[in-house]
Amino acid sequence: MQGFVKGAYAAAIGTILGACVLLGKIAIGDWLRALVTVGSLVVRFRWKVSNPLLVAATAIIGLIAFPCSSPIGCS
Repeated sequence: MQGFVKGAYAAAIGTILGACVLLGKIAIGDWLRALVTVGSLVVRFRWKVSNPLLVAATAIIGLIAFPCSSPIGCS
């Protein structure tokens, strides 16, 4: 029984990890999103910034950077 539980546990972790990779590929589509993602992870785990503050900071970065990443450019 313990072997079955360990196997099921490993299978569940593998499934969740696979879903994370697929969703990550969909969500992170360009270099700006990848940069914000990596920067957010570094800030979150290095300095233990709270989630609401991190979401607010990345939202501001997105509002500033999104118009510049469009084909028209910054106006």
